[in-house]
Amino acid sequence: MNQLQFKLLCCLLLLTGINAIGQDLKHLRHFMQQNPSPETAIPYGNNPKAGQYLKSGNARIYYEVYGKGKPIVILHGGIFGSTLEMGRFIDSLSKNYKVIAVSTRGHGKSEIGKADPSYEQKAKDIHAIIQAEKSDSATVLGFSDGLTQAIILLPHFLQK
Repeated sequence: MNQLQFKLLCCLLLLTGINAIGQDLKHLRHFMQQNPSPETAIPYGNNPKAGQYLKSGNARIYYEVYGKGKPIVILHGGIFGSTLEMGRFIDSLSKNYKVIAVSTRGHGKSEIGKADPSYEQKAKDIHAIIQAEKSDSATVLGFSDGLTQAIILLPHFLQK
């Protein structure tokens, strides 16, 4: 997008906003959100059948386990990230792997605790979950902040 296109887009958004003042904006409430899931959909990030907690430091960290086989840890992105956004990966990978989907510290059903929710702390939490699942190693798939946590997690396995 060049500078002129950007300016035109900004003007269009501004005019749209001016026209919308005083109008009912309820139609924007669900803009860019997925349609409701069917009743048979797995509630990733809030699944009592697959979910469990692990105490890590001063927080309880929530994670879910799906499938069987070699472990693969799935880590969502940060800010507003959740296990739900990783659903397609979980669906696909759980056919051949034991998928461990972690709601990182302060996200989803995981507590934030009193420690700084740093990448290092989150990597420690993930390592504790992998150990609790009795795995000496695991493949880690991380998106955005999840990738950063995966990189910090790597030395925990290299030290063995």
